Amino acid sequence: MKKHMAAAIAVFASANALAQEPPKLWKGDVQFGYNQTEGNTDEKSVLGRINAKRQRGSWTYDITANGQNNESDGTRSAEAYFLSNRLAYDFSQFNYTFLYGGVDKDLFSGYRYQATVSAGYGRRIFKTTQFTWDAEVGPGVRVSEFEAPSDEGDGQISEAILRLSTELVYSLSETASLSQLLTVESGDQNTVSKSTTSLKTKIVGGFGLSISYILEYNETVPQETVHLDRQTAVTLVYSF
Repeated sequence: MKKHMAAAIAVFASANALAQEPPKLWKGDVQFGYNQTEGNTDEKSVLGRINAKRQRGSWTYDITANGQNNESDGTRSAEAYFLSNRLAYDFSQFNYTFLYGGVDKDLFSGYRYQATVSAGYGRRIFKTTQFTWDAEVGPGVRVSEFEAPSDEGDGQISEAILRLSTELVYSLSETASLSQLLTVESGDQNTVSKSTTSLKTKIVGGFGLSISYILEYNETVPQETVHLDRQTAVTLVYSF
């Protein structure tokens, strides 16, 4: 009898300790990929990503940061950075407002940077434990600066835009998930579209793998640069 009582007290104490643990302030993942070849071709490729989310009551804050650096035979062939922040407020179960800011810097795109600020309305179109689908729309402002000055001035363009975004997240299993994010920022001078498809799998503990495919299309580009950029990456993931 005493043994049973001791076991029950131990279980109760453990459950009580778990219940008293404070909730996580942040949830997200850190991704890192590295590739190096030596021989006939010397090539290095480094890719890092951070995605973090914090929820408190009706407020949700997201931050995303990406960095990429490629070097082939001692010559840098790619260098790009991206940072975005998003703050959303749920005013009902399926409706929310948002404020978004993002900066995209790609040294080989012909632009020094492209920065966007936007605000608007979001709708949670579908939500279950396995599948979610959100869509957003709102006006904003985009500032773009070319690497080389244009005939019209110093190469900087500011324009009003309409930003549309939709994201689908589907849990394939307890250890795998598929996501699709599509954004379109349309203005009088340029329309920028970006699609990100990623598959994440959990291996052990907080570690896993991610396979992603990114397409970015600029309707207006400087001379000697292409409209469409593609990126395929396999990265190690640590979720927290």
